[in-house]
Amino acid sequence: MRPMLSAAAAILLAGCSSMTPSPTRPPAAWTQFGLGDQPQLIARVLIDDRASCPSITIDGVTTAMRERQDPRAAVFGRMCEERRPFADRLHVRIAAGDRLLLEQEVTRRPQTIAVLGDTGCRVQATNDQRCNEPKEWPFAQVAAAAAAKAPELVVHLGDYYYREAQCVTPAAGQRCVTPPPFGDRGDTWQAEFFDPGRALLARAPWIFVRGNHEDCARGGKGWAYYFGDGGGDCDLVHKEAIIRLAVLTLINVDSAHADDPAALQAVNANWQSIADSITGRLAGSAGPIVLVTHIPQYVECPQGCDKVRTANIGGVRTVADRLRGTGRPVILLAGHFHAFQAFDAAGIRQVIVGNGGANLDPYKDAVAAPPSVTRTNYEDWRRSPQDLQKIVGGRAVTGQAQSWAVFGFAMLTPATLDLTLYDAAGNRQFACDLARRTLPRCR
Repeated sequence: MRPMLSAAAAILLAGCSSMTPSPTRPPAAWTQFGLGDQPQLIARVLIDDRASCPSITIDGVTTAMRERQDPRAAVFGRMCEERRPFADRLHVRIAAGDRLLLEQEVTRRPQTIAVLGDTGCRVQATNDQRCNEPKEWPFAQVAAAAAAKAPELVVHLGDYYYREAQCVTPAAGQRCVTPPPFGDRGDTWQAEFFDPGRALLARAPWIFVRGNHEDCARGGKGWAYYFGDGGGDCDLVHKEAIIRLAVLTLINVDSAHADDPAALQAVNANWQSIADSITGRLAGSAGPIVLVTHIPQYVECPQGCDKVRTANIGGVRTVADRLRGTGRPVILLAGHFHAFQAFDAAGIRQVIVGNGGANLDPYKDAVAAPPSVTRTNYEDWRRSPQDLQKIVGGRAVTGQAQSWAVFGFAMLTPATLDLTLYDAAGNRQFACDLARRTLPRCR
């Protein structure tokens, strides 16, 4: 959806040196769920060139974390790691000497889940979001406000990395002001994500969804190093994850390369494989299903939806179709559009939370809380399974949308499926009942 890295940015990346955090910067520490049908809990810590791996205490047993021996550390920084199978609950504590980096009660019964997406600050050769101005890029405020709500799980819906190249020719009436770093390297990821998100990163375990800004031509190498579940440099499509919570199940599906013509075969084969196998793999899960990916399957686009891009994500809609066939409630959760939106049609509940910091999309009159209701049609174009070069379908999906183009985040209560929206400062704006059959959903 966005331009690829410029030649200048590629040269910068090729010649960059090791990430060396300043002496006053504490290590970034987090836990996350991995990939697969039974994801492990992964604890990770980024350390500087002078540090040793910290200690980790899991359910009272203390060991030293192990450093990953990975050549990518020269670009993205040294990382310590620990992995554990996850049954029901783990108490995790990470400390570097006397400095506590993280203490979490990881549970399959979270009372609240923080949801946010599209958090990076857009800087390209002709665009500068003014990353040093909090009103223009409020991700640090968003992350701090979300951490203050004490979530027990965090879901990031993708697009962490937007500082692709230095701004040199801004639009008329503007000027370039954001200083380096730029490009897919450690210093950029510190500025884009680890520094502003530090408090929320340590607050609770994360599910990291991969966005199109983390495809292999953009920020994919950094995403794979920090948040991936393997040693690959960057995959066209990564394995899905099934995260079974006590009262609902989250399924994380990769759609980063959905709009990449060269990846059509790989990503569609993956989606078809998920569709063919997913119902048989849900044993041991309960309650509603939340299908999590970056690009939404249904949306009211701010300036009209593109037929080709609509068809490109059709394979994920096929997965959702199979999930609805189980008879369990299915909620579609995504980012990609820089706003909040609830989209409702017959049998379809789609929610977008993409207002975490990247420059907002131009939804008209979308600042009222709760959002006003608009009637909308979505053309359900899909790629032909027999010939991916053909686009078929186009069935009109008639529904209604509620859009809110204000910076912020959401908190989900799994037991009730209440989704509460907050602005960047953490002030409550409105709530959406995702279990509700009557509309409007957000009131």
